[in-house]
Amino acid sequence: MAVPGDPSGIWEIDTAIGDYGDFTSTFVGFRVGEELGRGIGSTTAVGRTPQVAGTVELDGTVIIAAEITADLRGLRTDRSFRDSKVQEALNTDSHPEAIFILDGPVDLGDVSTSAEVSVPGTLSVNGINQSVNVELSADLVGDVLAVVGTFDVIFADYGVEVPSASIVIAVEDHGVVEVQLFLTR
Repeated sequence: MAVPGDPSGIWEIDTAIGDYGDFTSTFVGFRVGEELGRGIGSTTAVGRTPQVAGTVELDGTVIIAAEITADLRGLRTDRSFRDSKVQEALNTDSHPEAIFILDGPVDLGDVSTSAEVSVPGTLSVNGINQSVNVELSADLVGDVLAVVGTFDVIFADYGVEVPSASIVIAVEDHGVVEVQLFLTR
């Protein structure tokens, strides 16, 4: 049994917390800048999936293990016509999941006051592994460990070709991955 105030233990993603409809639940997503024609101009493409699973193991305030899996087939963007292009670009028929695995222990410090840390790990997308550093903020709120974070990716590093469409003039060759996770013991 956990000691009150001690976050030690195995924490599992709890997809029942919040509502994906208003993005108050667990999700993994992306933001990518693009230039659209027909007078629309610069926009940011946003996609998210609530299909996330995984665990984080803490020893006191030190993360000693973490593995998070996002089912990329669940990605939905802010414009539905874009969804199939994103699935095709990510090659989700052959590699449906993105997987993050912690590379080493990370001390969160005081999670009762919003710990902010850089977390090194290995990200697998499209069957390709790359090292990443996720900038995280973690808060222990009651019995819930809330984690939000971001990191940059270059699509070519994962063998991902930027999708195109007739209305799209240009899409950046990189993007930001966003994570929002709610975990319970």
